[in-house]
Amino acid sequence: MFSRDAKDEVAGAHFIRACCPVTFVRAVRLFAKVSRQATQSVCVVASERASVARAVIAAAHAAGVDAHTQRASSHRAGKRWTVTLPTLDSSIGSSDNAPLPQRICCRRAWLRAAFLACGSVSNPSHGYHLEFFCRGERDARALSEVISGLGIDVGIVRRRARPLVYVKDAEAVSALLGHMGATRAVLRFEGQRAVNQTKNSIRRTVNSEAANAARAAASAARQRNAARRAIAKLGLAHISPALREAAQLRIAYPARTLRELARAARPPISKAAMASRLRLLERLTKR
Repeated sequence: MFSRDAKDEVAGAHFIRACCPVTFVRAVRLFAKVSRQATQSVCVVASERASVARAVIAAAHAAGVDAHTQRASSHRAGKRWTVTLPTLDSSIGSSDNAPLPQRICCRRAWLRAAFLACGSVSNPSHGYHLEFFCRGERDARALSEVISGLGIDVGIVRRRARPLVYVKDAEAVSALLGHMGATRAVLRFEGQRAVNQTKNSIRRTVNSEAANAARAAASAARQRNAARRAIAKLGLAHISPALREAAQLRIAYPARTLRELARAARPPISKAAMASRLRLLERLTKR
């Protein structure tokens, strides 16, 4: 749902200059699916969102390119809007035949078209991942070059024998959505990211406190057993007054911390001194 909403917002972004629709249509031809119809090849953009179809048709008309749309049913995804564009015979599946956009406005229009044609972004509550499922290696490298030119780290892997351009870091995904004009998606993304960070911080704190409590309980049980063995083997008369007091305090208060035991001593001592006395009791029982 987050990816669909982001595409709605990207599709509604406005072109800044007259050159942007031409760049948008060229990117659609590079990244959309190519299908053979009758005697010609066409680029097909299929989406469940009518906004995507409207964006492609509006850009095609502004660029002077003929575009057709139809609404076809699908038993899996319900209704889908399909837009077909005629391909250029010299540019099917090749980004080397035309230079990459140089203006920042055209680069953003180029990215928007790629995202609408073959992109998706994961729900930020599940992870931070934005990807483009490209047709060929040249198109993937061109897309990677444009994204990296914006200062965003990008990678390329293969999935089902096709190149996949991906962005994984949370800040990188947020920045790329911002470049494509998805402002509301960025706000939702950053809000969910803040929630995730808060949850992770709380989870780490709870786990740390639980681990500390478990270690303290195990240490207290070990010290209590050592104190009992020392008294049973040596007798209170053969234990120094300081060690005798530490052993009796630990036996009497098995759940107290070292600091609390140190305050209960007469006279009160430091936590380090109490820990030293209890360690000495453990060494005595091991002799």
